[in-house]
Amino acid sequence: MIFRLRDFALYPRSIKRFHDLLSESQTWPPERLRGWVQERLESSLMHASTRVPYYRRTLGPFRDRFAGMIERLDLSELPFLTKEDVRTHYAELKADDWRQYGGAPTHTSGSTGTPTEFLLDRGSSIAHFAAIWRVLNWAGYRFGQRFADLTGYVPRRGRLYQYDLRLNCLHLSSFDFKRENIGRYAERLRRFRPTVFKAYPSSLDLFCRWVEEAGIDPPLPGAVLTCAESLLEHQRATIRRVLPVPLFDFYNQNERAALISTCVNGRYHCHEEYGLVELVGDGTGEIVATTFHNRAMPLIRYRTGDLATAGADDPCPCGRPYRTVAAIQGRIEDIVVTPDGRHVGRLDAAFKYSPGIRLSRIVQHTIDEIRIDIVKAATYSPQDQEVLERELRLRLGGAIGIRFNFVEAIPPGSNGKIKFVVSDPGREAIRRIGVASGVTSGS
Repeated sequence: MIFRLRDFALYPRSIKRFHDLLSESQTWPPERLRGWVQERLESSLMHASTRVPYYRRTLGPFRDRFAGMIERLDLSELPFLTKEDVRTHYAELKADDWRQYGGAPTHTSGSTGTPTEFLLDRGSSIAHFAAIWRVLNWAGYRFGQRFADLTGYVPRRGRLYQYDLRLNCLHLSSFDFKRENIGRYAERLRRFRPTVFKAYPSSLDLFCRWVEEAGIDPPLPGAVLTCAESLLEHQRATIRRVLPVPLFDFYNQNERAALISTCVNGRYHCHEEYGLVELVGDGTGEIVATTFHNRAMPLIRYRTGDLATAGADDPCPCGRPYRTVAAIQGRIEDIVVTPDGRHVGRLDAAFKYSPGIRLSRIVQHTIDEIRIDIVKAATYSPQDQEVLERELRLRLGGAIGIRFNFVEAIPPGSNGKIKFVVSDPGREAIRRIGVASGVTSGS
């Protein structure tokens, strides 16, 4: 789900106020926006260094230098916070008064299948809802209009889609995603007529190629919005050819640390009111983020593990005062192909509830089986494997074999990151579809 309706039910006035501010702040002069960001950064640093045990220890020695860092918007003197730090120091990263902020645990598996627990509070829920609402606004959506979602819906009782009246949203299954169902998907979308069609890039790319291959008239939404994976150039070309409507893309995490999305001109903008984004490295660097709205468990210089390329310094024609990003890399995965014809991407959510797994990777050499490489954490128990297998079966069905392989380490690739899904049948399926469509998918 793109945002949680229960958050709006709990905090409607606060969400509306922050959304109103976001609607206004995107038109501010850069100097005014910078001043607002400096105020939020000062508040975050002071709160973390005085109310959070971990940061009292790690940031306390730098407190007398905060003023200069805030003035420059440069935190390079401060230590990084890694996902492993969060796992190791979870209790120490909770604010002394975290319950006051309505902190509640949530899980993320990130892009490497490493389950990690975080606290999110009502402030972060309010800011997240309002910010994602604005991302949808940029794509032409207004609250209450119809949108379709081809992302993480797990089918229930064999359904391919399910309508959510509360959000006026049509959820399409990206897990029971087969070529023979494409006509049903297209017809349901055509009847629904969504303002925005949101999807994983890999799923939408397949959808477009299958529609084209079958000679089906494509259902045209008002706009399409991709998320959760890197939007690759060959995918962008296919989507634009088959669905000639405005194409938008956005980047975010369950930790609610950074938010980056495209405007109508296709340029990626850092949503400066959401959190402070750093690109650590020359040219292409790691996205490092500092949260502005989570008091229960603030993240200061959090290493996301994702990579981005800095954008040009010239202002965007859209007129918004935000820094731009040329491209986002790192979330590039293969898809898993099952014997019963499913083409499944974004399987990381299946790992979220197995905290005893420190690191993992899915490897598929044949269509009949996947191998799950697992690095155990100290807290590993058999229940972690049982829960993981259950979650994978929900998404992949029963026709494919699942083999667990316990290892000491998983080596990263040439870009320094672990590719979470490595599938020979998945790459071959994309290549075959691309050849049939007259489009090559790249390597």
